[in-house]
Amino acid sequence: MEEDQERKPYTLRLWALGVAVFLVFLVLSFNLWRLQIAEASYYESKAQGNIMKLVSIPSNRGDIIDRNGELLVTSVPQFALTIDWMELQSAQSENWKEVITRLAGYIKPYWPIEKQGVEFIAEDILVMIQNQQWERYRPVTVMSNVPDPLKAIIAEHKDELPGVNVEALPVRDYRKNTLAGHLLGYVREVSEEEIDKFNQDPYAQEAGFTYTHGDLVGKMGVEKSYDYWLRGREGVQQVIVDNSARPIAKEVIQPAEPGKTLQLTLDAELQAVMEKALDDVFRNEVHKDRPDANAGAAVVIEVKTGKILGMTSRPFMNPNDLTGIISEEIATRYFTAEEAASFDRALAGTYAPGSTFKMTTALAGLHSGVVTPSEQFNSSNVAATLGTVNGIQEWSPGGFGLVNLNRAMAKSSNTYFQAVGQRVFAKNGEMLKQIANELGLGVYSGVDIPGESKGNAPSPEWKKATFGPAYEKTRDNDLAEIEKEFKTKLAEAKDEDARKKLENQKKAKIDQVHAEYNYNVRWFVDWQYFETFNTAIGQGDNTYTPLQLANYVATVVNGGKHMQPYIVDKILDPVTGEVVHQNQPVVRNTVSVSPENLKAVKEAMSKVTSGEGTAAWLFADIPQYTGGGKTGTAQIGSKNTAAGDLFNGVYVGFAPYDDPEIAFAGVVEYGYHGGDTAGLIAKAAFKQYFGW
Repeated sequence: MEEDQERKPYTLRLWALGVAVFLVFLVLSFNLWRLQIAEASYYESKAQGNIMKLVSIPSNRGDIIDRNGELLVTSVPQFALTIDWMELQSAQSENWKEVITRLAGYIKPYWPIEKQGVEFIAEDILVMIQNQQWERYRPVTVMSNVPDPLKAIIAEHKDELPGVNVEALPVRDYRKNTLAGHLLGYVREVSEEEIDKFNQDPYAQEAGFTYTHGDLVGKMGVEKSYDYWLRGREGVQQVIVDNSARPIAKEVIQPAEPGKTLQLTLDAELQAVMEKALDDVFRNEVHKDRPDANAGAAVVIEVKTGKILGMTSRPFMNPNDLTGIISEEIATRYFTAEEAASFDRALAGTYAPGSTFKMTTALAGLHSGVVTPSEQFNSSNVAATLGTVNGIQEWSPGGFGLVNLNRAMAKSSNTYFQAVGQRVFAKNGEMLKQIANELGLGVYSGVDIPGESKGNAPSPEWKKATFGPAYEKTRDNDLAEIEKEFKTKLAEAKDEDARKKLENQKKAKIDQVHAEYNYNVRWFVDWQYFETFNTAIGQGDNTYTPLQLANYVATVVNGGKHMQPYIVDKILDPVTGEVVHQNQPVVRNTVSVSPENLKAVKEAMSKVTSGEGTAAWLFADIPQYTGGGKTGTAQIGSKNTAAGDLFNGVYVGFAPYDDPEIAFAGVVEYGYHGGDTAGLIAKAAFKQYFGW
């Protein structure tokens, strides 16, 4: 009895626990019945409204290094202000725009576009969201490099800013700022017009990759031309959203893979020396007479391979300035200013070569057999030598007396090269253009970065094909108008006398149209005598890029092999360092000029930098120097015009003489004599490369 009394409390507790368990199971069973049977159709319809989305996960963009492994470009974590569209939509639908307006108010003091009001900032953010609507499950980056005070404000007001986050995102970091900025390029969101072009990349097509709206892509330089290699492989995330577009679950299906590392042919130290020398030339030389001048370019190329070792353009470009939202000041300086900093003058700027073209004229003359290296011309009597008073006078009053190839090149005799050009054109009007094109002038070089200009090597046939059709069209249109005008008049003529009078009027107008056409063809389509002289000394319609000029010199001194220039040497796996792709030297063509004639012109170039040559003083203090070059003073405008007395300074050269390794070309706008300006950049580049 006593035992029963002791067990009674435990028995009651067990009964109570049993009842509780029974009730729990009863509730669970009821809910299971309700969900699976009673309301099955309702939840089935809701489940059918759920949608699975596959969202790309951006990869970490690859590094860019120079030929010696020095890091030039990388991606670093940077705090960015982002909006997660899915989280933003978790706010009440009537309030999410208020969230954007509230955010605009907080970031206004830190917004890069000064004096822009809250309403306009909110509109900009809405446009960003709208532009990314096709990737609505990927966060929208509103601002990069968020300052610490703004981070604190966002954190403090987190509850009232659903979907707004400050997170570390990889951002391009151009370690050397302006160093090789044009070559490297920059990264921004792909435009509508660019998508199709990027999708034509053969490597992207082979991998089955498709560029879409919202992707960040390279906009110029190697960032653009090697975008597919740099971007890596994007990951894939599965997002399940309900029929209200709210997220239910996320799962990473495939992680992102980092982009490959590009190793350039560029020598960063040489590039830095070239940029400093270009800057010094403007500050110490050009600005004495032209304080507003600011533009120029220089290129150093490996003679035997076409590798670009240095290539600079001024005004310099800092790709870091073009990351994130761009201020109006930056946009003006880089894209709309008269000397826009984003314009790569080494690659896309076309300039009259001036006297640096004279090697082409010499090669055309030797190849045509109209002159020999030893034949002499009297440079002190231009009219007698050329047989006309319309030739261009020597740059030095009185001329230089008798000159052969070597002395004419050393003194840069206009008379000699006009006389040679005169003979070349008389024998074959297209020969000079042919040789120029074979040497890489006036043709696309095939360099592996975008934006190259073609330049132009003029000739009679080129002039006719370029300007003739426009005058033919004008003539035909005028004749058609005359026919239209007199068709009705002749039909309505009262008698034969009236008809004859109208026919005479019609004939007079037709004759006038033909006379105007013949006049225009005579002066603006047919080749003029003076154009032979202009072209032979590198003026007239001769226009080439500094890259073409450097490659042209390389072709002359490497035995006549016109190489394809390139800037990316290798593509490396970022983890293993393994070479996954390597560019090889490519011979685009071999010139038709004989090795003996190439050697004769190379020897003549060596006279320019020695003895009585126009650039002899340039290397007088460097006893180790051997090589050759050519100075140029290229007239910017036509004679008797406002720009007729303005000149660009041009210089081309190579070193060493016996086994040339590098070739140089430089243009300094308003630099006048090339040896005094562009030549100084060449000197600095040669000293750095050879360690003198």
